[in-house]
Amino acid sequence: MPRRPRWCRGQWRSVVAVVTTGVGLSLGPVWAGEELGLAAPSHDGLVAVMTPPEVPAPPPIEHLGSVGGLPSQESPVEEPSVASAVPRDYAAMPLPGLEGLEPDESAEVGDRASGEGTAPDLAPEAVEPPTVRPPAPSYPVVVNQTVEALIDYFTARDRERERFGLWLGRSGRYLEMIRRVFRERGLPEELAYTAMIESGFSPRAVSRAGAKGLWQFMEATARRYGLVINRWVDERFDPVKSTIAAAQYLGDLHGMFGHWFLAQAAYNAGEARIARAIQLARTSDFWSLTQTRYLPQETKLFVPQILAAMVITREPARYGFEVAVESPLDFDEVTVRQALDLETVAGLAGVPVQEIRELNLALRSGITPPFGAYALRLPAGSGQRFEDALRRTTGLTSWMVHRVGRHQSLAAIARTYRVSPQRLAEVNQLRGGRLPSGVTEMLVPVIRKEPRSAPALRAAQRELEDGLAATGGVAEVVIRQGDTLSVIAARHGTTPQALAQLNGRDLDALIFPGDRLKVHTP
Repeated sequence: MPRRPRWCRGQWRSVVAVVTTGVGLSLGPVWAGEELGLAAPSHDGLVAVMTPPEVPAPPPIEHLGSVGGLPSQESPVEEPSVASAVPRDYAAMPLPGLEGLEPDESAEVGDRASGEGTAPDLAPEAVEPPTVRPPAPSYPVVVNQTVEALIDYFTARDRERERFGLWLGRSGRYLEMIRRVFRERGLPEELAYTAMIESGFSPRAVSRAGAKGLWQFMEATARRYGLVINRWVDERFDPVKSTIAAAQYLGDLHGMFGHWFLAQAAYNAGEARIARAIQLARTSDFWSLTQTRYLPQETKLFVPQILAAMVITREPARYGFEVAVESPLDFDEVTVRQALDLETVAGLAGVPVQEIRELNLALRSGITPPFGAYALRLPAGSGQRFEDALRRTTGLTSWMVHRVGRHQSLAAIARTYRVSPQRLAEVNQLRGGRLPSGVTEMLVPVIRKEPRSAPALRAAQRELEDGLAATGGVAEVVIRQGDTLSVIAARHGTTPQALAQLNGRDLDALIFPGDRLKVHTP
């Protein structure tokens, strides 16, 4: 799952002050208002809670970040913890004042940057994300004093207002896609605002704890919910695939705790933390739990932040926001079966390479995987142009994995593959442009030439072998780590061209340790 936003200590104090100023902060009786309670009456110490019988489909929603020193777009997200049985039948406790919102270091789970204190992931077999769900309960839209204080926080402060405006603009690109994914799975569309608090709708977001992407998944949780992470791709950065995984995860959390507020709290703090808080406080009411010391402060405000974001982004003009939203995510999808770098792809598609990168953030090195088929995304309208150009083009630079030999330097590898060391360092994300010790594999370019026909290769090989028979013989050698055709040819007093022809290989073909090559013997 993801993890929760990290609070700066100074900003935290200011947020607590905002939330508590002028409010008895009693989370008690609620007022059922109209239009999301945007025109709530005076509070008289009560909270304005809205649970309308029919919640209209929300218009495009904007994104907000965590409260209290709103975390940057890269707000950290906590990994979920081991699930345990969650009692749901405790009688709700009376709602006292919000003493629980005072900073309480004892309630913290641990250092969010290091991930200390977070419970381990659920074992893979413990969660079986269902592919089809019955319609889920509607999402209760609540506007209470805490939520209103956070609305003020997001709209009244220059810095936070500017940041929220950034999220609003970015929301245009992803919000409708997220709402559609949740809608298709029978989940409330209001859950889309969870991503606003997690990442500010930034699919590039990375937390110091290692959570990544729009939904701030930690690696173990991402794998559990079907996201692929390997040397070629990290689907946590894929906004569509990570949204599908988040929908499955939130649906499972609702199944565990029986209420969307508790599901979102568990998404932030981890399942075990919420289950333990419910057991210790003997209540499964989220607002009652916020009055206890059993939840981290950021989790107490995580759900109110989502609600505040929802209110503002549904009527941004009401709160003084005039933001140009980005165009909705739109793309063509084509299938490639060879490793191509995105610069080559952009040239074939006739579009700027930056647009290709933005649509394919999951590609770790900007190169498609060399094995199997990969669904590559291109700007809408350019897919057919790319496929036509790919069919017509020969001699493309593809990319493969080179096994680094002992004592091999980056410069030596670059010479072998006729590429600059700087380009190899860039593709392989090598800091300082050097090959660090311990690296065993690198991505390297391979020039794809028009292959000669099989009969022509066999004829050339026989001709060379017949010529060699008169002056000596042909023997086999085992390729060693770090060998290239040039190295082997020099070792046996021949040329790389002759060696390639003798073995029926292209001069630029890759060779691997353990393979055998024929060589001329005197």
